[in-house]
Amino acid sequence: MNLSCVIVDDEYLAIRVLEEYARQKGDLTIKATFIKSQEALEFLQSNKVDLLFLDIQMPQLDGFELLKQLPEPPMVIFTTARHDYAVKAFELEVLDYLVKPIPFDRFEKALKRAEEYSQFKNAVIINEKPVDYLMIKADYRIHKIQLDQIEYIEGLGEYIKIHTPEKIYITLLALKDLIEHLPSEQFIRIHKSYIIPVSRILSYSRNEVKLIKGKDLPVGRAYKDAFIERLKG
Repeated sequence: MNLSCVIVDDEYLAIRVLEEYARQKGDLTIKATFIKSQEALEFLQSNKVDLLFLDIQMPQLDGFELLKQLPEPPMVIFTTARHDYAVKAFELEVLDYLVKPIPFDRFEKALKRAEEYSQFKNAVIINEKPVDYLMIKADYRIHKIQLDQIEYIEGLGEYIKIHTPEKIYITLLALKDLIEHLPSEQFIRIHKSYIIPVSRILSYSRNEVKLIKGKDLPVGRAYKDAFIERLKG
């Protein structure tokens, strides 16, 4: 599978390393490279690519801010010399986090993850706007899940867990992609890690939701206002 990518890093050497790794793999097409993050932002706002290798520490516009300014970002792999940005990076639901100097085998692993995600994310939701069910790939099979059977959906980085009374389904997909395919009148995102059916809410506060069957889930700070406003309506 061939993926297109953009590399953004304010160090020429770091770009050259990734270019050489891409050349060795042979199934990654580099559309452009940038040492200036603002120029990269302008390119990405008008050009579609599959994958973005993005440095974090850059002058003027760092990797976090660049990513936040992309309304529909591609898959993102952060590349950085710092270990301590990992938690913040994964809160943005990036695909992977590579620490410099990047070994080739670690680059290969990240690229394989990107290829798998690209293949699966288009197959997970078969119906563009499902009426009463989802079709997902899990355990090497296609499963039909009725929406009214979903108790809640949990995000685990690039994976999700769909909890139903009978089974928990794990598949390769991000919550931010899934929520776009769920009926907005039936589901609401309450946290960076949780989507819930409105019909299963037993009680709630600004900090917590209790679901039918007694499951308690936190309400994320960034989602509180929209969540409370939605239930008031």
